[in-house]
Parts: sequence; C-alpha cells; structure tokens
Amino acid sequence: MGTPPKTLFVDFEGIDGSGKTSLSNKIADFLREQGYTVHHVRDKGVFKSVVSKEIRSVTRDPHFLRMGDTTELLLYVARDAQMVEEYIKPRLKEGAIIFCDRYFYSSIAHSHFGRGLDRKAVEQVIEPAAQGIWPDFVVYCDVNSLTSRVRKRIQKIHDRRFGDFGRKGLMGIGFRERMREGFLALARENHDRWLIVDNARNTFETSLAQIYGKIADELVKKGFPRPAPLAVEAKPAERLSYASVAERENRAQIAAAFWKHLERLAASQPGMAGFYVIKLDTPEAYAVRDAIFDREPAVVAYGLSGLDSPKSMEYRERLLPAAPFFVARSLSGLKRNEQAMKLRARLVSHVPGQVALSLRGIDSPEAWALRQRLRDEVPREVIASLRGIDTDQAWRFREQHLKKRYYEPLAESLGGIDSDRAWALREEMADRALPWVLMSLRGCWSDRAWQWRFQYVDRAPKIIVRTIGRQDVDGAWTIRERVKTYVKEVLDSVSGLDSERAWKLRFELADRWPNTAVSSLGASNQSERAWRFRWEVLRKDPENLLLVKHLVKAAVRAAEAEDEVEED
Repeated sequence: MGTPPKTLFVDFEGIDGSGKTSLSNKIADFLREQGYTVHHVRDKGVFKSVVSKEIRSVTRDPHFLRMGDTTELLLYVARDAQMVEEYIKPRLKEGAIIFCDRYFYSSIAHSHFGRGLDRKAVEQVIEPAAQGIWPDFVVYCDVNSLTSRVRKRIQKIHDRRFGDFGRKGLMGIGFRERMREGFLALARENHDRWLIVDNARNTFETSLAQIYGKIADELVKKGFPRPAPLAVEAKPAERLSYASVAERENRAQIAAAFWKHLERLAASQPGMAGFYVIKLDTPEAYAVRDAIFDREPAVVAYGLSGLDSPKSMEYRERLLPAAPFFVARSLSGLKRNEQAMKLRARLVSHVPGQVALSLRGIDSPEAWALRQRLRDEVPREVIASLRGIDTDQAWRFREQHLKKRYYEPLAESLGGIDSDRAWALREEMADRALPWVLMSLRGCWSDRAWQWRFQYVDRAPKIIVRTIGRQDVDGAWTIRERVKTYVKEVLDSVSGLDSERAWKLRFELADRWPNTAVSSLGASNQSERAWRFRWEVLRKDPENLLLVKHLVKAAVRAAEAEDEVEED
C-alpha cells in the first residue's frame, strides 16, 4: 500500500470583515515561497470551483429576498459539498496542505445561530455532504461587529463597491453578532481543535505570527519539515482608553485625546484614521486628512460626503487628479451649492456615472441639462438620480426606460413618491427588484406603505427600519420593537427624538450598540440628560473610538454654540 501522503487541512472561520481571507492568503503565500504545496480553496477570496462560485452568487443575490431559510441552508451546504468533491478530496488523496476560507461550520453559525433553524437538523444535512472530511484544526478570527463593519467599509471604498449588498446584509448587524456568538460556541465545544485569534485587538502582524506558529507546529506533527520563522515583526497593538477622561467628564480633554489618537493612527493605519474623520468639518479633521492625503486620497474624498464648507470644496479641488470618482460621489446632497454644480460639469466626462448619481433629487435646469447629456451613456444612474422627483418630465423619462427593464434604478427613483402612479410601478416591479422597491418606501406614509413594511420587515429589517425615518407614530414603534435586537438602524431612526419612548430605546440598546445609541442623540442635543448619557456609555466602553467620535462631535457643537452666544 505504501506510505500514506502527508496532508494538513486548515479551515479559517470568522464573520465578514474578520480578516480571515487576508491572513490565510498571506500565510499560504509565505509557505509557497518555501516550497510547500498549498492549495487555497478560496485563493484571494475566489472559489476554485466555478459551481461553488455560482451557488454563492445565488445565496448573496438580494433579488432572492423571499428565499426561505431551509432553501438557503441547502444551497450553502451544496456550495461546500461541491468544493469537497471537486477540489478538497482529490488533493487530500495526493498529499498537500489545504487552506479553506469557510467550511461547513459557517453553515451551522449562519443557519442555526443566525436564522434559528434546529441545530440537529442542520448537522444532519451537513453530515453526508462533508463525507467525513473535516479540518485538522480551525483558526477562528474573532472581531466584534464594530471592527467588522469599519473594515468592510474601508475595503468597499478601496474596491469601489457601492450598491453591492447581499441578502445576509439586509438582516442587519445583529445577525452578524449572532453568527459571532455561534462561532465562539463552536470553538468552546471543540477547544482542542480551534484556535481563537483576537483579530480586533491584535495588530495584523501579531495575529499572523500566532496563526503561523500554530500551523508550523501542526506541520511538524504531520511529518512535514518545520517552516522558516515568519519574516514579519509581531508588534503589540496600541491601547488607548478614554476611561479617565470619561470619569472627569471633560469635553476639551476628550477632544484633545481623540485628535492625538488619530494623529498616531494616521502614521500606521491611514485608512482607519480617514474613516474616523468622515463628515467631520473641523481644522483638526483636516489636519488628519493632510497627514494621509497622499496615501489614502479615496478615503479622504469619500469622507467629504455631504460637507459644503469652503474648506471641503477646496479639498475636492485638490483631490480631483487622484480621486475623481469619490470627489463626484461626495457631491451627493449638495443641491444648492453652485461650486458643486460646476465641479459636476468638469467631472462629467471622467466619471459620468457618479456625476449622475450625485444629482439625486435635484430638479434644477442645470441638473436636467446634465441628465440629458448622460442619458444614453449611463442611463441606469440617470434614472436613479430622479429619486423623489414627481414631475411630468421625470415620469416621461421613467416610462421611456421601463421597457428596457432597468428595474432597480427605476425603483430607487420612486423614493418618497406616494402617488397611485408610483404604486402601480412598484407593484409591477416587485417580483423583479423587491429590495429596491422596499427602499423606495422612505418618505411614504400611506396605508399601503405601512402594509408593505409590516409584510417584509422580517426578511429585510435593515431596509424597512431605514424607511420609517424619525416617525414617532405607533406603526413605527411597532416595527422598532419587532427588530430592535437585529438592526442598529432602529437607533438611527430615533435620531434627534427626545420622547420618552426614544430614550427608553437608547437605554435598552446602549450596551449592544453604544456608539449608535449616543449618535442617535444628535450632536446638537446639549441637554444635561444627553451629556450624562454620553459619559455613562463611554465609561462602559472606553476603547470604542467611534463612540468617542460622537462625543467629540457633540463637544465641537457645544463650543460652536458658546462662540455664537459670545458673538451675539
């Protein structure tokens, strides 16, 4: 029979944005450089099996919003079963090192812990699909939902992936948190075969060294030669707690500490530093932008979105050569800024799609002139730019393009339009572009709009909550109560509300989503109650930098208010 081939099968698990793909690919490349044969099932994030790749596209596609939980489970298992049959099993017979970015454990975390399907039933579906093939050990990259969300946002900026959302994302951040709890439960059950890596508090290099050390030991156990030491230095992550400032409740000190923190962060993680100054319009924020300007122009331009100060317009001019895509994108919402319209005219030949999208809701002659110029070049974006415009001219444009089946942008263009004409078009497109049709309910308050919200709130809670705005009516509160543990957007929906129901919701969810609970107060709320709440939440979570950002915004607003009083 001969000597059986040497093999090592390692699975990397984690929620989206946990860093598992980057870490697994980095280690695979380093081992290959030393002569090891390493097969990565999702090398650079792409499935080796075309069949598995196509199945994944179906499970992600938001057009299939009505897909049942059991159907979804069967598709997830089919995706991995195909990978086992086509790619993993043959290479194990040959003898090799195999890395897997998600395995059947993800189906358990998703379908049982996330969706709530019976665990025994889930495992019975998985058992024949796995064919008895399980990893030698599992690396679980653990991050909290906030870190996951920040990383995914920065990655989307780098990849220019906007409007790209999956069915899972429609469930909200609470779904990701339940999956994380599921992974941790699986790790506790199999602690001898699972390595938990704290990839939120560690630096990338520290996590890399920890995982690589474990894999090196396992390779030796399996009869492979020990690989060379990792050629990176594991650096300890910088720890900065705002606990002492929270105890003193000193607004000036917390702002000073925040800007000092970002100054250091700009040197080591410029993209992260840029993320924390998004939509901040202060001299200190522009100092951070200056520090990362050459390394992260896209993040800098993205962070100017919605700002219309002279300084922000000056920065857009500077960013035009390096980041025209994001400069155009940042003009969305600037309806009455003449300089913004001139910038659109200059950018129209470079990034026509983003220029068209930046015209959303603008019904001026200048906006229509740009639409006419772009209607044949980027028709989908031009249609989407009609959002909320209920004029004969806009309807003629919609009707001309309905025959071309541009359903998603047509649905988006109906946002806030609650007329019979709009509802007829919604009903015509619901089977083809349901998530986009649901998004268009924002600003619609008819009985039909509320009926649709209640009908689909369980399948797409994130979308539905975003459509209720800041409504302080019973229907809105029924929806909030129904999905409050699923989506942080329930807190966004009470932004600026000072009612007792809004305060009750903040107190109830402050431990789950502290930064969103605080941001829901609004920076302009300078009441004693609001500041007590801010400091109390920070004391419980003193390392949450996004939470600190919201306190700094409120502190800046307080200082501006004081300056206004002095000027008066």
